[in-house]
Parts: sequence; structure tokens; C-alpha cells
Amino acid sequence: MSIRVLAVTTSTHRGGVAVVEEGRVLGEATYADLKGHAEQLFAALGRALAGDDADAAAVRSARAQVTALACDLGPGSFTGVRVGAASLKGIALAAGLPLVGVGSLEVMARAAFRLGLVPQGEVVLATLDAKKGEIFAAAYDDQGAEVLAPRHLPRGEAGALIAEVGAPCRVVGEVAADLADLAPRLLRHPSTDLPDAAEVGRFGAERIAASAPAALDPAALEPCYVRAPDAKPMAREL
Repeated sequence: MSIRVLAVTTSTHRGGVAVVEEGRVLGEATYADLKGHAEQLFAALGRALAGDDADAAAVRSARAQVTALACDLGPGSFTGVRVGAASLKGIALAAGLPLVGVGSLEVMARAAFRLGLVPQGEVVLATLDAKKGEIFAAAYDDQGAEVLAPRHLPRGEAGALIAEVGAPCRVVGEVAADLADLAPRLLRHPSTDLPDAAEVGRFGAERIAASAPAALDPAALEPCYVRAPDAKPMAREL
């Protein structure tokens, strides 16, 4: 039985929704708005589900054919990741559908391998802008194994990641174009510059097919923020 996945990415300024089945994109919608995911996401969901037909009945019909959900867990924008995860959790619980999360850095690396951009045996170092003069980074090999766990670090220390990988390495992520130590190894493609909803759907379908039902419980989904949020709780007045 094929899996039809409704996938979402909200961890960067490029938000996206895709409907993916057996690797094919059946519907897709994107927008650019780092601070507007809460306002943009559900309209994008409707566009991706409807395809070329904006009729509400078409959206309902397409929604009924979705069998699983996948979302980008971050790291990235704290608010964006939270919006995406909470929205997909709510849909999954209401519809009784399985939900899987995938890492933003991992899905970028996997896209590079799927597209044939990286020679076999090499490692992909995925990078994202973490703001405040920092980047998020993680590395994966061609078998999907985690070579470097997701972390955040100052931009000036990015070059040390290459030595830490300890293997032939290529870099993805548009932020690396501004980093002198990483730019010479940078591969550019829309699906690897930033997390891509279609790739979230493809990766999510693989993970769903390989997972036990308990691992797909929406209530168990937890975002991967990597660093603490900037906002701090206010001290209680005595």
C-alpha cells in the first residue's frame, strides 16, 4: 500500500507544504516569510492539497486521501519550528493519522545524496543560518548515519567542522556561501539550500514505512531546537 504524505517545513524563511506519494510531488506550495508562518501555513496547506483546483471540495477530497504526515523538526527558527510541529500535531490527532518528524539539516543532506550531487563515500555537512553570528550544522554519510550531531557555533569556527568530519566532505546550505572556509565545498540546489517540503515528504515516507506504530504517535513528537530560545520567562513578583 502506498503512503501519501502531507509534509511541511517551517524552520527557515522559506515555508513549504507538499503532498508526496511514492516519491512524486502531487501538490506543492511555498512562501517566503520568516515571521509569518502562523499566518501563511494553513493557506499553503490548502493550495498544496488542491493543486490546480482551488475549490473547497477538492481540498477536502485531497485531504481525505492523505495517509500520513511529516514535518521539519528543526533546528532553525524557534517560532517557525514550533508553528509547524504544533500544527501538524493538531491535524494528526484530529484525523487519527501517523506523524513523523525529520531534522532540517538531515533532510538537506539526504536531498544532496538523492539528487546525485555527492560522490559515494563522501559526507555532507549541512548548514543553516542561526542568526546572531552563528550557524546550525550537522553531517551525514551516504548511508544516512549521523557523522556530526546537530549543533550551533559561531560563524568564525565553521572551518573546524571540516576537520572534525574527518572524511571527504561537501557542504550544503545557502548560508555557507558567506563562510570562507566552507564556500569552496558548497553545492547549490533549491532542495539543499534550505529544507524543502517535498524532501521532507520523501524522507518522511521512508521513515514511516520503517517505523513501528508507537514511533509515529503524534503526541510523542518533539522539536529539535538545538539551542535554547531567546525569550526567557519573567521572574514572578513576590
